[in-house]
Amino acid sequence: MYSFFAAYHTRTDLRVELSDNITVSNEAYIKLYTMQKAQKLTTKRFVIRKSLIGKNVVITFTNKNKEKCTYNHDLVYEQLKERFEAMPCFAKYSSYTNSNNLPKFVRDLDKIV
Repeated sequence: MYSFFAAYHTRTDLRVELSDNITVSNEAYIKLYTMQKAQKLTTKRFVIRKSLIGKNVVITFTNKNKEKCTYNHDLVYEQLKERFEAMPCFAKYSSYTNSNNLPKFVRDLDKIV
């Protein structure tokens, strides 16, 4: 028994009973927990990866002018989803990168963190 919820194991699924008696699957609980707690990642360049979608990762990198750039991967992706999905590199390599700076179309967004 945990302070906020009780976990019950079944053969088919792990169920979690939250404090307001809401039962959700283990997968849904992990997704909720991950969304609440942002993971931090330091890279050498701007990157949007299919494998990071939905993980609420905050990415920091240093651009060519030695300036630190920070953005929330999911926030940027959701605002520009159609643009990334239309890129051939995103379809072929499952990622988009820019090693020099935040792309202009990302800098133009109102909110990136």
